[in-house]
Amino acid sequence: MTHRLSKSKILSGIQCPKRLWLEVHRPDLLEYDQSTQARMNSGHQVGELACIYLAPGGHYIGLENGFGHALEETGKLLDSDAPKSLYEATFAHDGVLVRSDIVIPTKSGLLVTEVKSSTSVKQYHLWDCAVQYMVINGLGRNVRGLQVAVIDSSFVYPGDGDYQGLMRVEDVTDEVLKLQPEIHEWTRQCLDTLQGAIPEVDPGGHCTTPFCCPFSEICAPENGPEFPLECLPRIREHLLEQFRQEGFQDIRDIPEDRLQSPSHERVRRVTVSGRPELLPGAESTLGSLPYPRYYLDFETAQLAVPVWAGTRPYQQLPFQWSCHVEDAPGRIRHLEFIDLTGYPPMREFARSLIAACGQSGPIFVYASFEARILRELMAMFPDLAAWLDGLVQRIVDVLPIVRRHYYHPQMYGSWSIKTVLPCLAPDLDYSGLDGVQDGNQAQEAYAEAVDPQTTSLRKKELQRNLSAYCKMDTLALVKIVEALIGNKKV
Repeated sequence: MTHRLSKSKILSGIQCPKRLWLEVHRPDLLEYDQSTQARMNSGHQVGELACIYLAPGGHYIGLENGFGHALEETGKLLDSDAPKSLYEATFAHDGVLVRSDIVIPTKSGLLVTEVKSSTSVKQYHLWDCAVQYMVINGLGRNVRGLQVAVIDSSFVYPGDGDYQGLMRVEDVTDEVLKLQPEIHEWTRQCLDTLQGAIPEVDPGGHCTTPFCCPFSEICAPENGPEFPLECLPRIREHLLEQFRQEGFQDIRDIPEDRLQSPSHERVRRVTVSGRPELLPGAESTLGSLPYPRYYLDFETAQLAVPVWAGTRPYQQLPFQWSCHVEDAPGRIRHLEFIDLTGYPPMREFARSLIAACGQSGPIFVYASFEARILRELMAMFPDLAAWLDGLVQRIVDVLPIVRRHYYHPQMYGSWSIKTVLPCLAPDLDYSGLDGVQDGNQAQEAYAEAVDPQTTSLRKKELQRNLSAYCKMDTLALVKIVEALIGNKKV
């Protein structure tokens, strides 16, 4: 049986032959997460704008009547007396089918543009273009040039639907031509892979690069190590490979004198002991701070295509905050702000936060994210800058304190709040939340909530889910600080 490859299938095969085989033979096992689907949706929106601004007046090649009709329509339009630009032009040659985002016919040949929602050209974009060149050139059509259109992160949206300048185009013709021998060989290997049995491929870095594999659960070893070497924080790939060659699979296998990094040795030592380690100092650092204490968390929207005048692509724009206020030891109340109107939320976000946090008392956060957002708001609203800077000056980042003083074997080399919390406060559990359990899902919920097509009933549900998630983040911060200063057994 002959399998027709697409450019996406070839890219999957380059990443991992097992992924390619499963995509073709077992598509029923595909499990794309919500962030992957959101990235796809964003790509469609960027693609539509690229067509309008880079090749206006073109013709879209649809798939309503199947790939055969799309191939025929593409050929007829390109061979007509007055060919026009094509969107999703479809070509097939030697068992490989591709759809090109934008194809502009010129007197000297076809100009092929691949549209991406990233802000720079990646290596896999070149592979993508190289597959298109292989197919189109193989059909005997002259390709004048290939280019990748990416988002210009410096673009500031002026409003009124004017997106001129959103996309930046880079010529990649020379790089694509140099890749042709490799692309031909990879294509042959992909076709061979599909003709055989499922390949045996061990999990590794390729499972997440350049994209997270949708079959990761299938490939996870049933009897793998309890504490794999990858749990050593920020370990370099060459060191991982060296340990594997020496027969080490589990962190506990590594001899005491083999790790040069103090953080690696600490993880190994605590993992071997099986007991959490809380070093002295956290209690004196946190416990001496005055009341009232504020525990703060933000959620932001990060849009590839900005919708509010004066904002940039992928700028993190805050729409929600949660704050647990501890007025005295054990006396805690909760405040929050959320704006799902679809109008710019940033100014009211800042004003309400200033009012909620008062003028004194430490503001606990986890990592530097909130401070960075506050500084951006200072630049956005100069009249509020002094007040916002006052909040920044009061911030106490709990993450480096936890990293210095605490480690539990079940953290598996991570100090994220979602790995620390089950160890310090196992009674709190994000998995019990409905709909929104992480920051990516919060962004997706926001995008759905402000969509004009979302019903009022669904919008209320999304608001409840977002409120519960952000509130959990700040309650988690309360519990972590309590545990570190000794108000709760670690």
